[in-house]
Amino acid sequence: MAKRFLAKGNGHQIANRRKALEVASRELPEICVVDERTVEFEPHGVCHFAAYTDDNGAMISTPGRDDNAFGSADWHARDNLMMVYDPGDGRCMIFVCPIGPLFERRTIGHHGVRWNDVRKLAKFTHVFRIE
Repeated sequence: MAKRFLAKGNGHQIANRRKALEVASRELPEICVVDERTVEFEPHGVCHFAAYTDDNGAMISTPGRDDNAFGSADWHARDNLMMVYDPGDGRCMIFVCPIGPLFERRTIGHHGVRWNDVRKLAKFTHVFRIE
C-alpha cells in the first residue's frame, strides 16, 4: 500500500493545507499563491484552497460556525474552491469547483460533499503521483 502524503484525521488540517499548497504549486506552476487559503488559477480566478483525506468526501462547512449557508463566509465570494484530495493510494487529485453548487450537494452530516459530486461539478481536475 502506498504511503499517504497528507496526515489523516482531525488536527492535521493546517499542516495538510500547507503541504498540499506547496505540492499543488509545484505540480501546477500557473497557480499564484495569494495567502495560505487563497490562490489565483487562471482561467478559474481566485480560489479558496483546502486539503482533504477523508475517503467519503470533503467538509465544506463547519458545525457551530457561521459558514453553514452559502454566502455566509467571506471565502464563499471567491470564484471557486480548489480542493486537494489524498486518497492514500499514492495519487493526489486537484479539483476546482464552483462553491455555490457544492453547498447545494452537501449530504455528509449536512456539511460535507461526496467525492462523486465533486468530480461531477469540477471545472478542472488534475491527478498526479506523490513521490
